[in-house]
Amino acid sequence: MKAVVIGGGIAGVFTAYFLREYGLEVVGLGSELRYPLTSLVLTLSMPDPRDIELAKESLEIYKSFTKLKPITSADIMPSWVDLSPLKKAGVAYSVASEFRGIKLRNDEIVVLTTDYLVPVRRIVARLRRILGFSDSRAELRVDGRTAYAVVDGEAVKADVVVLAAGPENSALASAVGIELPFKAYECYAAVFLVPRSARGLSIGDYVAGWYGRPGPWPFYIAGDGCGGPGEGPPPGYARRLSKLMSERIGWAIPLFSRAGLCEGSPTGGPIAGYVQGYDNLFIIGGLDGYGSMVGPALARRLAEAIARGELEGLEPIRGRAEFDPCIERHDWGVFTKR
Repeated sequence: MKAVVIGGGIAGVFTAYFLREYGLEVVGLGSELRYPLTSLVLTLSMPDPRDIELAKESLEIYKSFTKLKPITSADIMPSWVDLSPLKKAGVAYSVASEFRGIKLRNDEIVVLTTDYLVPVRRIVARLRRILGFSDSRAELRVDGRTAYAVVDGEAVKADVVVLAAGPENSALASAVGIELPFKAYECYAAVFLVPRSARGLSIGDYVAGWYGRPGPWPFYIAGDGCGGPGEGPPPGYARRLSKLMSERIGWAIPLFSRAGLCEGSPTGGPIAGYVQGYDNLFIIGGLDGYGSMVGPALARRLAEAIARGELEGLEPIRGRAEFDPCIERHDWGVFTKR
C-alpha cells in the first residue's frame, strides 16, 4: 500500500515515519523546513488528560531519537486551581508558595513539574532526510471520491493521502472545494534578557497570561499572543510582555518579537481523522501551537489506524466550523479564570 503525506513539519514527518514503520510505501511532500533553530518545550503540565497522555507518548518517541534536556517547569496558578488532572495522569508535581524569587500574591501558588527541551528542527530535518521528503510545495487534487497530490506539475497518486500541513491544511483543501473545521491564527513571542534565576526555567503564568522558556544562552523566549493571520504582534507587544514578566521575576529586557502561524480546531485540541466523502483522504491538524508536545503521538495513532484499516476511532471531518482558535485546550489559563 502506498501513502502520500502532504506537510513536512512535526505532524507530517512523524505520520510518514510511522506509516513506513507499519509497512507502507511513503512519499513525503514537505515544502521548505521552517522550524526555529532553538529547541521547543514539551510539558506534561496541562489541564486535559487527553493532552497529557499524548505528551507522554510523544516524550517516549522523542527519546528514541535523541537525549532530551530536562528543565524545571514553574506554573503560576491561583491557589484554588484543580490539579486532579495531573494526579490522575501520574504526573509528578509539587506545590510551593515561593520558588527562586518568583513574586507571588497571597492567593497564588507555583506548581513545579519537569519539562523537556526538544531539538525539534534537528529531529524533523533528520526524518525528512531518512524518508526522502521533497522540498517542493504540493497541492491537493481530487477525482470523484479519490484524492491525490500534485507536485512540480506531476500527479502523485496513492492508496492513502494524508493532509498534515498545519495552518495550510484549510487552504489546500479549500482549493478543491473541501471545507475543513480548522482556522489559522497568529501566535506571538519575543526574545528577552532575564535574571539568571529565571533563565533556566520554563514558566507559565496562568494568572497574568504569559509563558516563557529558555532560549539559546543568554536569551529567554516568552509569549502570550493570538491574532489574525498576517497581523503581526501588536504595537508595544514586547514592552507589555516585559512589564508582566518583570512583576514576577524582577526584570526582563525585550530585544525583538516575532509571529508565526498556528492552526486551531473546534475542540481546542488536535484532531486526526478521515475526510467525509472521500475514500482515501485523511487529515491531522488543529495542533494549536503545541504540536511539539502531542504531534508525534497523534501521528503514530493515525498511522496505526490507517495501516490496520481500523478507522472507527478516527474523527469524521468535514465542514466549516465557527469557534475562537485562541481558546486552547492545553492552556491552564482557560480553566483558571473566574
